Amino acid sequence: MTQGNLKNTERLPRETLPVLEQHTSALLRVLRAKLVGVYVHGSAAMGGFTPRQSDLDYLAVVAKPLNEVERAGLSEAFLSLHGRSGFRKGVEMSIVEARFAGTGFRYPTPYEFHMGTREQVEHHGSPHRFEHRDPDLASHFAVVRERGVCVFGRDIAKVFAPVPRKYFFLSNLEDVRNARDQILKDPVYVVLNLCRTLFAVEDGNVYSKIEGARHYLEKRTEFRELVQTALGDYQSGGPSNYDPAKLQEFANALLAEIERAVACS
Repeated sequence: MTQGNLKNTERLPRETLPVLEQHTSALLRVLRAKLVGVYVHGSAAMGGFTPRQSDLDYLAVVAKPLNEVERAGLSEAFLSLHGRSGFRKGVEMSIVEARFAGTGFRYPTPYEFHMGTREQVEHHGSPHRFEHRDPDLASHFAVVRERGVCVFGRDIAKVFAPVPRKYFFLSNLEDVRNARDQILKDPVYVVLNLCRTLFAVEDGNVYSKIEGARHYLEKRTEFRELVQTALGDYQSGGPSNYDPAKLQEFANALLAEIERAVACS
C-alpha cells in the first residue's frame, strides 16, 4: 500500500500518514536525488502511538552533507509545517549522512539537521560553524534496524549497520540522564521512558514505552501503582495526580539501576 510518495503505510497509524507525506514531499523537493530514505521509529513504528501523548519520530538519510541552499530550503519548508501535525508533542526528526548510519558510525553521531523546536529549525537553516552531534542517534538507529518502517527510499538493511552494544547502552543512558529534573514536568513520559530504558540496558533489546511499562509490571512490585497509573494515562490521555516525592523516588531508583547496568556492560 502506498500514499503519494510513501510506501509501507499499512504498518503505521493512519494519523501519521498525511504528516509523513508532507514532510517527505518537502525533503524531496529540496534534496531530490540526495535523499536516500525516510525511516520512522518510536511509537509510530512500534505501537502505542496516540496523538494526545506522542510525537512522530523519523530519520531522513542523505548521501552527502547539506549545502547552504538546501539548508535554507529545508528550514523554510519545515518552519511552514512546524506545529501543524496535530500531535501533542509534534514531530521530531533528524537528517544524517548515510555513512554515519552505516559502517562509518560514530558516537556521538554527527547530524546535518534537526527538527524539534522552531528555534532548532531556524538554526539549521544557516551553515554549520561546527559539527553537530547527538548521542540519542545511536539508539534511534538501533530502533530503525530492529523495528523501524522505511516509508521512502532504500531498505533499512541496506542503509543502517548494527549499532555496537556499548553505544546502544550509552545512548539509552544519555536519553534519561535528566529524568530527575523532568519527571515532575512530564511524569507520564518520564516514568514510561525509564521503564523502557531499564530493560533495554539490561538485555539489549528494543522496547516501546508501553512495552517497557508492561515488562516492568510483569517483573517488579515496587512502584507498581505509579507505573500502572502512568501507563493508563498514556493510553487514555490522562493525566492523574502524582505524588512528587514518589516520582523522585522512582527516578532515583531506576536511574541507579540503569547506571549500574551500563557500567557492567
